[in-house]
Amino acid sequence: MSEHRLAGVLRKPSDLLDRFTMADNFWSLSAFFLIFSVAAVSAAFLLLNNAVTSGSDIKAVWPILALNGVIALGLLVFLGLRVWRAHRLQSRGVAGAQMQGRLIALFSIIAIMPSVLAVIFALVALDRGLDHWFSNHTKTLIGDTTSVADAFLTRQQNALRSEVDMMARDLSAAAEVFRGDQSRFTEYLRTQADLRGMQQALLIDDDGNIKMASSREENVLTLRPSDSSLATARYQTVIVASVDRGNVIGLRQIEGLENTYLYTVRMMTPGISEKLIRTVAGMREYSIMEERRLETQITFSLAYFILTLVTFLGSVWLGLAVAGRLVLPIGKLIQVTRRLGAGELDARIDVEDLRGNGEIRQLSETFNQMADRLSKQQSDIHERARFTEVLLAGVSSGVIGIDKNGVINHANDVTRALFPSPDDTLIGAKLAETMPEFNRLIQALAENPASRPSIEFSLENGTHNGRIIRATAQITGGARDETIITFDDITDLLTAQRNAAWADIAQRIAHEIKNPLTPIQLSAERLQTRYVKNGKEIDDIFRQCTDTIVRQVEDIGSMVDEFAAFARMPSARMTSLSLANTVSEAILLQRIAYSDIEYVVGDLPDIDMIGDRRLISQSLINVLKNAAEAMRAVDGERRIELMVSANETEVTLSVSDTGKGWPKENRYDLLEPYKTSRDEGTGLGLSIVKKIVDDHRGKLILSDAPWCASGGTGAMLQMVFPLQPPEVVGES
Repeated sequence: MSEHRLAGVLRKPSDLLDRFTMADNFWSLSAFFLIFSVAAVSAAFLLLNNAVTSGSDIKAVWPILALNGVIALGLLVFLGLRVWRAHRLQSRGVAGAQMQGRLIALFSIIAIMPSVLAVIFALVALDRGLDHWFSNHTKTLIGDTTSVADAFLTRQQNALRSEVDMMARDLSAAAEVFRGDQSRFTEYLRTQADLRGMQQALLIDDDGNIKMASSREENVLTLRPSDSSLATARYQTVIVASVDRGNVIGLRQIEGLENTYLYTVRMMTPGISEKLIRTVAGMREYSIMEERRLETQITFSLAYFILTLVTFLGSVWLGLAVAGRLVLPIGKLIQVTRRLGAGELDARIDVEDLRGNGEIRQLSETFNQMADRLSKQQSDIHERARFTEVLLAGVSSGVIGIDKNGVINHANDVTRALFPSPDDTLIGAKLAETMPEFNRLIQALAENPASRPSIEFSLENGTHNGRIIRATAQITGGARDETIITFDDITDLLTAQRNAAWADIAQRIAHEIKNPLTPIQLSAERLQTRYVKNGKEIDDIFRQCTDTIVRQVEDIGSMVDEFAAFARMPSARMTSLSLANTVSEAILLQRIAYSDIEYVVGDLPDIDMIGDRRLISQSLINVLKNAAEAMRAVDGERRIELMVSANETEVTLSVSDTGKGWPKENRYDLLEPYKTSRDEGTGLGLSIVKKIVDDHRGKLILSDAPWCASGGTGAMLQMVFPLQPPEVVGES
């Protein structure tokens, strides 16, 4: 099967099972192979039995066995391919394939075990039978019979040898008496033959020609003597016993007669000769069978093996057939069940295809009714779930649902925004691993399930570091026993409260301090002026003191101005502005003020945004000023980089310096009023920047400078502004 076809099959596993179990060509061809193989095995056993009983060459059966082997091997390959495909279907998880494989295995085991046992018993019985047949007792019996037959033949030969010797002497003596009277010599020869019980007595020459005969039968040579026998007969009697013909032949040269030999034939007793013939034939057959014992065992073993193989393959074929009839409707039921479990609520079983399958048809109809009810219930649940989703999406609070195992099963958009996860894998994750900030809350709820505990904590997840969260939890009860956690981001609320409090304090401090500052500064300046006008020498200590007073008063005045500015931060006036121009103006001012610092500005995108140009410029100047002041104590390179990046919805201003960097812990505390990491700082610069960014619905991100990864030092502050704040979207 090609990969393309296999891919198509796997897309429709039920169709594949149909083709696999109901292929007419497969069943027809395999049935033909099976029937032909059984017929061939039967023919082989008949020929084998005939060869054993008749004593013919058992090798004549081998071609039939070879043909049986080829047929069985072909059937094995054919069925093996089907079984392999069934295994592939099972490994692919096709519905019903596993059950089909079990049925095939069951039929195969049921068939192979008795077949193998029968073959083992047959081979053992054959071996035991052959052992008994060729045992020492049988061999001794055959040997004794052979000895008796040999002794009888020897006796017959010795008796005839004596008779032939005497008859040859008598004929030699009578030759002188009857010389010239051939008729009387012939009569004498006949008399000698009759007296000695010979059926035939001939006088022959070297060429086997008959010179004289005295025979009760036709006067012909029963067996023409060979040249070697004639040569031996010149000096001794030659005796030849023929069991097949039932006679004993004697040959002896007659002295006194030139080129004349006595050739006699004596017949054995008919009953004895027949027994001798059977004895010799039996001995010959026994010897042949003993020589062919190994061939017989091998042949029978091959025949039994082929018979077992055919039986096994027949069982596999039957298993495939039965499995196909039984598994097809069950496979369809499993397939539809899987589709229903995968969410295809319209999946149904076609009961019209299940004629004759009464129980399975009833089961399928019941399944379809259950699927209808399930589809209706699922539709109702989806409607309710959509309503709940819309309801939860509209609230400003975060909502988290967890089951009794602590696994998150629900999280609204607010939760996903504050607790982002890669590839949105929040659902199905463990709350303790994904949001460890809530562990104290869950522990408090576990200690007192009836309570509604609440906690506050600060986020430390990189994107929303420093955000203050207030969360509560309660157990829903019921069968599902779930826990619902609701939380709110109260950072802006707390910040607004603190800013209001600090603004009031700053306003009071600025008012109370600024009133005495002016007379103090004027008094110090007046003292210096008066001494100079009178032409008097100003004492160094006096001048140093008055200069210090004036300088410190100016510094205090600057601080008072910052307090006042923080206290009366104006509301942002949203207009369209060019971000590139705003950034360029801020950089120009800082380059003039801090000429000893290298400023690196990236490409400024030509984009317009909605915002307050003055406040954005002020925030950028404050950030650049903080970066410059952070590098005062730096001996090495002093560099500030400003990068601007934008997408379809927001723009990011990134300012990086080579100073000592942000503190490792609680760095977002620096955004609070009067929190600073520098001795000379007031703690209001970043607070003002944060308020400006918040007014523009943006966010501040404090992180390490990019070169910190390679061993450098420095800080990076990112101001993220939306291109259009939400409150002006409608107007624009």
